[in-house]
Amino acid sequence: MAKIRYIRRVLVKLFCFAFFGISSLILAILLFPIMHVLSGFSEKKFKKIARNFNHRYFKFFVKIATILGAIRLTVKNKDALTDIRSKVVIANHPSLLDVVILFSLIPNADCIVKGELIQNKFMSLIIKKLYIPNNLPFDEQLEHAKKSMEEGNNLIIFPEGTRSKPGEPWEFKKGAARFALYSKNDVIPIFFGGNEKIGLRKHDKLLQYHPTECFQYNIKVLAPIYVSEYEDMPMTKSATKLTHKMKEILEKELQT
Repeated sequence: MAKIRYIRRVLVKLFCFAFFGISSLILAILLFPIMHVLSGFSEKKFKKIARNFNHRYFKFFVKIATILGAIRLTVKNKDALTDIRSKVVIANHPSLLDVVILFSLIPNADCIVKGELIQNKFMSLIIKKLYIPNNLPFDEQLEHAKKSMEEGNNLIIFPEGTRSKPGEPWEFKKGAARFALYSKNDVIPIFFGGNEKIGLRKHDKLLQYHPTECFQYNIKVLAPIYVSEYEDMPMTKSATKLTHKMKEILEKELQT
């Protein structure tokens, strides 16, 4: 029976991946042109419509994954994300689904994404239209992010830059802190807990899955970090201190 349950979970995982890929392709090819028309071909209005749609789409995907038994999800302090605007949202990054879950929870989300994803035919059209690829010069990324947050969007960024390596210490880069300090927007830390995400971690194989249970996501929205505490420091020093603060807050949750 344990083997049968394992095989079922792997099949559900593959179905969810296929569903997400095909839906993303349909969104980019069929729905984006409709959104352009509805927006009157205004880029600003189009992005607002598309981001709202993406938020609802990711909520739907997470719901499907939950109903099928692929994941279980609990969110503590969820109300803190209601109607947030112009915030830098940071989180630890244990699994492939982290960004999907964050988009399902956070309205008006923008994101720094890997430039290499532009090569993915399912995702490239969406990324080019809506989000900020990290292969742009960093000064351009800062300006794009600042402008986006001035419009009320929330910037999602993982300070590690990639998924955590199982069993290894977290290494936070200063980029997330620099986005917050440059735009003068406060930081909302979010902690991803739960069981080990075997099959969704960095370098895991497609047919891997947790051997005994589905993926459990215990998410906790933490108190804001106010960038005003660092505004009187030089950028290099303030970015270092803010990055340390982010890491300290999230590691504290890891130990509880």
